[in-house]
Amino acid sequence: MKSKHVEVPLFWASLLGFGVLLYDIGFHQKAYHENFIRWFYLIYAVGMFVGLSVRIFFKQKERPLRRLAHYITWGLALSILLAEVVFGLGGVSLVKTLGHFYLERWLAGLMFITEFSERLFAIQKQPLHPALIFAISFLFLMFGGAFLLMVPSATTKGISFVDALFTSTSAVCVTGLAVVDTGKDFTRFGQISLVVLIQLGGLGILTFTNLFGLFFRGQTSFQNQIMLKDFINAENIGQTFRTLIKIVAFTLVVESIGVFLIYNYIDDKVVAGAGEQLFFAVFHAVSAFCNAGFSTLTNNLYEESIRFNYPVHLIVAVLIIIGGIGYVVVFNYFTFIKVWFNNHFQRIVYNKHTQLTRPLISLNTKIVVYTTLILLIVGTIAYYIFEYNNTLKEHHGWGKIVEAFFGSVTPRTAGFNTVNIGALTLPTLLIYLLLMWIGASPGSTGGGIKTSTFAIVSLNIWQQLTGKKRMELGWKEIPEKTQQRAFSIMSLSLIALGFSVFLVSIFDGEMGLMPLSFECFSAYGTVGLSMGITPKLSDASKIVLTITMFIGRVSFLTLLVGIVQQFFRAKNKPYRFPEEDIFIS
Repeated sequence: MKSKHVEVPLFWASLLGFGVLLYDIGFHQKAYHENFIRWFYLIYAVGMFVGLSVRIFFKQKERPLRRLAHYITWGLALSILLAEVVFGLGGVSLVKTLGHFYLERWLAGLMFITEFSERLFAIQKQPLHPALIFAISFLFLMFGGAFLLMVPSATTKGISFVDALFTSTSAVCVTGLAVVDTGKDFTRFGQISLVVLIQLGGLGILTFTNLFGLFFRGQTSFQNQIMLKDFINAENIGQTFRTLIKIVAFTLVVESIGVFLIYNYIDDKVVAGAGEQLFFAVFHAVSAFCNAGFSTLTNNLYEESIRFNYPVHLIVAVLIIIGGIGYVVVFNYFTFIKVWFNNHFQRIVYNKHTQLTRPLISLNTKIVVYTTLILLIVGTIAYYIFEYNNTLKEHHGWGKIVEAFFGSVTPRTAGFNTVNIGALTLPTLLIYLLLMWIGASPGSTGGGIKTSTFAIVSLNIWQQLTGKKRMELGWKEIPEKTQQRAFSIMSLSLIALGFSVFLVSIFDGEMGLMPLSFECFSAYGTVGLSMGITPKLSDASKIVLTITMFIGRVSFLTLLVGIVQQFFRAKNKPYRFPEEDIFIS
């Protein structure tokens, strides 16, 4: 039997099952609808059991990892059928007795994930530039999330397509700008959908699809490793999928710790009930680590019940920093500590006095860490000075320091606010524009032009001032192509911001230049802070900001490289033309 005779029907059946699953959980059902869905799930389980049985039988030479994934879905389908047989095919099934079709829903969802991930995992067969694939993956997630948020069960009173697309883009691009109240206008289903979109957007959907694809296929290709290497900033091709697994594992561990800490520092004044408190902790831990800035509280962390909860503010700030520092930096320090510990262990236990392995901190890590520290320290001091008798007036003692520190962290693509942003002084707002523009670090969940770009541009200016011909730092020389890329990113970001401010000022100019500029910088830097005008914007401005968030998340340069090189791929010529100097100033 040919592979397509089994694979193609299973793929289309998984899409049909996912469609019914979405209808089941996203729309309010009547009695006869539930009865139809129940019989569909039963027929679906039978079909999946037969199809997976055929697949397993005719593909016994598959890799063990892929067979394991197929056995999981096959076992789930078998469990449903056994439950139906025991409790009566036409009667009340076990899963229905428990309240809902939980097992059937899991089967439909798992089949969709397995089949769809396998198709996306083979995306390298398509003649598309990797940068374009990266951008398309975000577009797919943005529009898919918009339709998900539009189902009746996601909101309490409905939502327009423009608002749904804006909210979905804000979640996928981990921005945090909101045109509706996340806590009041979205149901629990809608809030869970937002968390999933934030997580997928923070790490990148290609990270998850490649991880699922690796698990469900049990193999990879050299071309896919090359494509994924640049997305996750792996050191070399051989470590691509190892780095991928490390990223996901590290994310889940840090977020779990964040959930535990937040849960232990909130009480009934914030949200009532253990279940609500747990969901609050999960939502805010994921939102903080992914630098999203979404909150289930109407006034974000400025809500009166949590406004003076400094431990929670510090936990959120630390999660923001860890998520925005970049995985490459974290793994570099982890390797450094591991090697350092191993060297000292060898010396103490085996009395070896020679240096076995020299632990190194890369120049990239140093630039990112030093730049981040400088921005945090300068930002904290400036915020403390300019807001001491303004937004910090209601805080006392160490609370002022905590809020000043938080105020320095959050504009770096996070978006949480513990003060009224509209009440900030003008100097603080200007500093916020700079911090939002710079953003987080490369290879992180944050946006902006990135700390390394800002550092390279600053070093280049110093190089011009000192007259040095080469950019040298820490006994290393920074390549010219890196400098060119940094200036391209900076220039394109200013062009994008200029167009964004220009367009929204046409549509909503009566709101004032500073609030509109703040909104555009926040969107491009995927920050999420606002001076309170986001819900009041016109649909045209919302569309402009939606595009701005998308460009800011995928990087304007990456998007243009993908488009231009896809259709106008230049060939390197074996000769060079004579140089001629151009007068600059």
